[in-house]
Amino acid sequence: MTLRPYRGLKLLIYRDPKSRALSYDKLSSTLEDQIPECEVELREDYLAYAMRRWRVNPKETAARLASLRVVDILRCEPVGEPLIGEIAYEERVLQDPSRSTAGILYEGYLFQSFLHSLIPVEERRYGLLHTVLTSRLLVTKEEGEGRAHARTIMLGNPAIISTTGLVEAPALPPEVYMGLWLLSSPDVQRLAVEEERRRLGDMVLSYDDERMTSVVVGYVLQAVFYYLFGEAFCTDPSCRLYNSHTHEELIRAQIKSGGLCHRHQSLLRGLG
Repeated sequence: MTLRPYRGLKLLIYRDPKSRALSYDKLSSTLEDQIPECEVELREDYLAYAMRRWRVNPKETAARLASLRVVDILRCEPVGEPLIGEIAYEERVLQDPSRSTAGILYEGYLFQSFLHSLIPVEERRYGLLHTVLTSRLLVTKEEGEGRAHARTIMLGNPAIISTTGLVEAPALPPEVYMGLWLLSSPDVQRLAVEEERRRLGDMVLSYDDERMTSVVVGYVLQAVFYYLFGEAFCTDPSCRLYNSHTHEELIRAQIKSGGLCHRHQSLLRGLG
């Protein structure tokens, strides 16, 4: 059963303006079909919406975003006091959300906390789940880990799904990384990885992948289950709630299976 009495769910989904592969009509209709008494409302880019509708200050937002950047992936600590140029760049991204943030890392927990702080009180009531799709790459470092790791999803409210993370965070086959040891230049390594991605084809998820919508459906369901039931992930590798760490696992759970395990499907049906 849910943590609170279930009276329906309204999913507020914020678009990622940089992802050309996502079909938002298919995303919303699939979620409404699968989740009982669910209404999906599609909104523009989260920060653009916050500035336009919630009257969030653009300059303050840019400064805060710049302060959340991570430079040292071993320590995974935000820069704290950003440079003027970094703030200016974030301002330009806010003015044009389609501008690239490739190569920039943000501390995931602080990024999520910042987005949550922007939500007005009237939109924090139970039954409203904010789900942010973003191309920004989020990283976190858990206790005992030696370095930061890219994240596909940050569970909570708002839930944040990184479309860049869906491509970059899951591991490629081990032999790809074994070959990289022979390449000293980071630029050459990057080109080698891109070539390996092309060689692997449908075995991995890519940025313009037509399967991206189906994958995002699964990750939104992860956010919904965490919000309603307090359950983070599933141990069944064929369930869409499985916490995939490799592209092979992601493709299996979200594409080849594309469904929920019996237990989680029963929980979902029980809502109705």
